Amino acid sequence: MDLISELPDPILQHILSFLPIKQIVQATILSKRWSHLWFTFPSFEFDTNFFQFEPNLLETKQSAENKRLQLINFVEQTLKQLKCLRKFTLHTDFPGPNSATVVDQWIDYVLKNGVGELEIVVTVENGKRYNLPQRVFANQSLTVLTVGDCKLCPPFEGLKLLSMKRVSLLGVFAEDEIVKRLVSNCPLIEHIKLNSCLGLRSLWLCETNELITMEVQNNSGLYEIGIEAMNLQAFEFRGQFQPCCINISSCKNLKTLKLSMVAIKDDWFHDCISEFPLLEMLALSYCHMLESLRISSPHLKKFILCGCESVTRVHIDTPCLSVLEFSGDVISFSLNAPALSQANVELSPRIFDNPWFVKQIEFLAHFNHLKVLTLQSRTGKTVTVPQELRETFASPLYGVKHLKLKIIKPLFSPSLKDLVEALLWIAPQPDTITIESGFGKKILKFVYEKATNIAVHHCCCASLPITCWKHSLKELKFENIREDEEINNLKNFFHENAELCCII
Repeated sequence: MDLISELPDPILQHILSFLPIKQIVQATILSKRWSHLWFTFPSFEFDTNFFQFEPNLLETKQSAENKRLQLINFVEQTLKQLKCLRKFTLHTDFPGPNSATVVDQWIDYVLKNGVGELEIVVTVENGKRYNLPQRVFANQSLTVLTVGDCKLCPPFEGLKLLSMKRVSLLGVFAEDEIVKRLVSNCPLIEHIKLNSCLGLRSLWLCETNELITMEVQNNSGLYEIGIEAMNLQAFEFRGQFQPCCINISSCKNLKTLKLSMVAIKDDWFHDCISEFPLLEMLALSYCHMLESLRISSPHLKKFILCGCESVTRVHIDTPCLSVLEFSGDVISFSLNAPALSQANVELSPRIFDNPWFVKQIEFLAHFNHLKVLTLQSRTGKTVTVPQELRETFASPLYGVKHLKLKIIKPLFSPSLKDLVEALLWIAPQPDTITIESGFGKKILKFVYEKATNIAVHHCCCASLPITCWKHSLKELKFENIREDEEINNLKNFFHENAELCCII
């Protein structure tokens, strides 16, 4: 016997857990020792690739189909002999006329084995929906249930899932009453996910007192949802730009709220936010009917505003806010957030002209007190403030110590030297500048003379409370900048503009 086979069962099972399912099957066929492990393996995951075979040049389609049928038979024989099973996952498309019967039998085997986590994503008989057996909803060992591309059918009377804590419905067909019955039959349910479901119209979930998180995403036709869950801490709703009445006002303990592509208006938003005194995380994305936001929240720690094109004014009064992410065009902005330590800003102008750059300078000045600021740009051109404006306005981020620039399309960006020069005007005395793109992450590290060694401010930084990099730089270090041309251009730039001692 080989040395690996002499290892204890738990270690061998851990090794098997890293292998694709087909390789595990091959190992169990070659060795009785591994075959023994197979029947005590705690988790079985079969995906579509497991059952599919592409015939090679020497095989016919019928030969490949026979191999697939052999695998189906192998799985069935294995499930009959299982001794312990924690999780069973099946993702597949069975085209045969008896495919629904096969899946029914497999589900029976794993339910009798006391499976705790069941994940079934199946289409049968040329794309038809598989009807999930009612006996699944009478099983007392299930704690996690994920159903995809299937159909849930009544009745659910008298069925109780007393151990169920997590339910995910993905692309299923299920009407409102079915989902309400399912949830009401899970008294300990903590997590619900409804994604791309059909048949939902007006869904109200009441007395779900143990519910902690709920995700509702891309459910076409859903125009109304209400949740009464006193312990709900996280709610995420992603719509399809269609009106939907959302009632979660009774969820007083909500800490995380994410709304995306929802047709909500200012009044609804402000009324909604006022109901959640414990809110810590708020994310709004692509809510195109919002125009003016007032956010006053004593516990809010993270705020994300992304792609809400109609928003023109934002007032933020949040003493605990530490992280802010913004994506969109320059807007009227008021910020009172003394604890803010980092921000991620992506400005997407419709027109590049001097008036826009003036607005950008004024906008960025709100983040001057931060230690870390990340700017994101498609090409990097949004940070290249025109020279005539640099001579007129003061640098907006003279207090920022770590400035990062993320470029989405680096092939269309200015040179590295031009980007560095532009960023050093925006933040004139940074400790680090990081430029990240598809070509990697390039870093510049700066060391400055102590303030006591600097005699006077120079004219280029007379309007600032600090001396800029040109007159205080002592040492400069490059990291991950490997192209000789870029290094030489940077060295020439700093030698021409700074009174520094050393470049590393």
